[in-house]
Amino acid sequence: MSTVLAARPRLAFLLAGIAGFVDAVGFLTLFGLFTAHLSGNTARLGVELGRGDAAAALAYAVPIAVFIGAVFVGAATTAAARSRGRTALAPLLAAEAVLVAVFMVLGTLLRDAGDLTPRSAAYYALAATIVTAMGLQTASLRHVCGIAVQTTFITGMVVSFAEELVAAVRGDDADASRRAGVHGLLLGAYLGGAVAGSALDTAWSLWALTVPVAALVALTAAGVERSA
Repeated sequence: MSTVLAARPRLAFLLAGIAGFVDAVGFLTLFGLFTAHLSGNTARLGVELGRGDAAAALAYAVPIAVFIGAVFVGAATTAAARSRGRTALAPLLAAEAVLVAVFMVLGTLLRDAGDLTPRSAAYYALAATIVTAMGLQTASLRHVCGIAVQTTFITGMVVSFAEELVAAVRGDDADASRRAGVHGLLLGAYLGGAVAGSALDTAWSLWALTVPVAALVALTAAGVERSA
């Protein structure tokens, strides 16, 4: 995707909305698994290990490992592209779109067949697919207009938002208000995406994911056109 488009805050807001949407649908489909939040899954992993339930612990350990691997691949791809004076955002978003589409179709088939149950092979296949998609997005866009952002998890954004509000009130940093505004809007976009994902999942089941898939395809196409 072009550097111009990647630098615009509205791209980050859209990606945050997509992440919230996909995270909500993934959570509802995969029995409470967070698709992009290592903190929640790590806490659940610790609880199950403390209880001595290895099977339940594995259901959280595998997605954590997959997410780390996806971020590694995304970061390596981004670094390699940067060394050539290019950006890897469009390819990463295209890969994310494919993975979300696979999750949507495969998840529908497995759920309709009755094969999707907690800790089943279907669960692990779907979890790996959607967690990889979110891991790639996590690595795809980390800075917007000089501001560090996270579009797939909110803890870092909440902390940054609060710190920047303090700096703005104290007058310590003239740019703190702008950064606080960006992070505040990212939080709102993520929440809005999650609300939309939950509502449409209720109405359309996994086919609700056609919305983020279409958005990712449009972003990728726009990036290819601008780069050309």
